[in-house]
Amino acid sequence: MGPREFRGERCMPKWQATVALLMLSTMSLTVGAKAGEYESEFGFDISVPDVWLVLTRSEVADDAENFLGSRGSSGLGSVPLAMRRMVFDRVQAGELEIFYRRDGMSGSFIDNVNVLMQPANLPSTPEQLARICQILPSEFSRVFGRPIAMDFCEIRERVNRRSLYLQFDGAIPGTTTLQYQIQRSRNATLILTATAATENLPRMMGEFEEMIASIRLR
Repeated sequence: MGPREFRGERCMPKWQATVALLMLSTMSLTVGAKAGEYESEFGFDISVPDVWLVLTRSEVADDAENFLGSRGSSGLGSVPLAMRRMVFDRVQAGELEIFYRRDGMSGSFIDNVNVLMQPANLPSTPEQLARICQILPSEFSRVFGRPIAMDFCEIRERVNRRSLYLQFDGAIPGTTTLQYQIQRSRNATLILTATAATENLPRMMGEFEEMIASIRLR
């Protein structure tokens, strides 16, 4: 069985969009709407610290040349055009939302959070969870092209919902990724993925948990 199937039921989301966002985190972002209280198009409200900005559809469209140019802007040239196109299209279609931290950057990397909804269910038994946790490190290693260590893979309760929490090496060396998959309804999982320079991990963990705790589902 693959990582998304258990007994005929889809249990995990597709990873392509998340992988693309992890790789695109080096892009040079200079614009964004001030965060604060943010109404997501995915049916929830969230409190985002003031040092964070929201990358909106219009701003992505205005910066299309950097996203989609044949060479890409500084920090994007190494990311395949197909991945940049996928992220651009998904933000424009309202299928992906991006927050990024405007202060305390480490080099060219920008600590960021991305949000999307996937038609998937969380593992519902300890056996399914164990299987998922066993598969993911090798799957990420294959996609990222280097060994990826998984620090946490466990069920937690967030927003009064069962949630899968993952913490693993980021796609870019020197980064760490945190992810909550929150079961919104049957066959609908809200996925929030935070990636930070590893030296900023304590700060990111605190701010990310504050964001998650602030979520109000509509």
